[in-house]
Amino acid sequence: MLVGVFCLLGAVVFFSLDKSADELAQLNLKYGLVAVESLDESVAPRVANLFAPDFLRANLLDSDTPQKELIVKLAGKDSKNLADVLILDLRTDADIAQVAAEYSNSEMVEFAEPNFELSTELSPVTIAELPAELEISAPAGESVLVAVLDSGVDVAHPAIVGRVVIGRNFLDDSTDVSDAEGHGTHIAGIILANSDSAEILPLKIFDGSSGKIRELVAAIKFATDRSARIINLGLGLKKESQILREAIEYARAKDVFVVAAAGNYRSDSEYFPAAWSNVFAVSALRKNGAKLFLSNFGEWVDFSVVAQDVRAPMPGGGYSLRTGTSQASPVVSAKIADFLSTSNLTDFVAVENFLLENSEPISGKYLLGRQIFVGGE
Repeated sequence: MLVGVFCLLGAVVFFSLDKSADELAQLNLKYGLVAVESLDESVAPRVANLFAPDFLRANLLDSDTPQKELIVKLAGKDSKNLADVLILDLRTDADIAQVAAEYSNSEMVEFAEPNFELSTELSPVTIAELPAELEISAPAGESVLVAVLDSGVDVAHPAIVGRVVIGRNFLDDSTDVSDAEGHGTHIAGIILANSDSAEILPLKIFDGSSGKIRELVAAIKFATDRSARIINLGLGLKKESQILREAIEYARAKDVFVVAAAGNYRSDSEYFPAAWSNVFAVSALRKNGAKLFLSNFGEWVDFSVVAQDVRAPMPGGGYSLRTGTSQASPVVSAKIADFLSTSNLTDFVAVENFLLENSEPISGKYLLGRQIFVGGE
């Protein structure tokens, strides 16, 4: 959860007279810092000691200048704790990539990057509604918490109710995870339909078709701190993000497994976080076992799942058919959940070996890892 430290009416100066602190203060003044937030409550006192409002320089008439967001990791902290990660709200006309480069050159900053826009793997609903015939049974044995970081989840849907815990909406800092788009509900339903042990932690990080890195990173931290065992991502980036990498490493350091869609761009270019070695990347296949036309592929893909016209819940109690890598990754999440519910082996290699044993190589011109077989496919 993002924690507001304090809102500033204008530029910010530092108490410290240290040269590097003064340099950072000048950047804050140059680019119109108006607010700062932290991912971690424990660093709020340190931030308060670094920043103080300079009300005499506040420019209350500068509301027409665009407000842009920059993610900054302060130097000198263990990245595995996601400590000293700040989101700066700036009022500037400057190119945000250039602003990030200038902040990164400061001795007080480990790195800085724009608050990247996420690509969410939305796919058309091929059939709007189907009769509600699918029944999901209660978890068998020990439940395994699977965090679905998405558009929300219809927690009252007959296929989901009873197998979901209270989640978090990172867009308005509430527990309302209602799902207007349907993407997250569809994914949650696929997980539950393919697992006897999964329980869903719904974390809403976007509305519509787009989201931001700040909510994604905050949700990864939240899921990890709330003892989720698996994080399912039906979204990603075409470029690498250092703060996202640190968030994934934070989760993996606590034995949380991350499963991510490989993307729907018909490309072999790496897609993140799926392409990283500590994440299971999942591509999609047609019903005949061939590569789904829109699915990404490449040496970085770990597994593939048949994900054409997948029937799963939609908000309001109905069902729909959807196609794409977002419908493939939850099957792998479900398989991992069932493995963890019955095994004392929780390391990455053990889970990977289990998946390898339940799959076989895919031949053909596309590199799609191994195919995961699902009962009844």
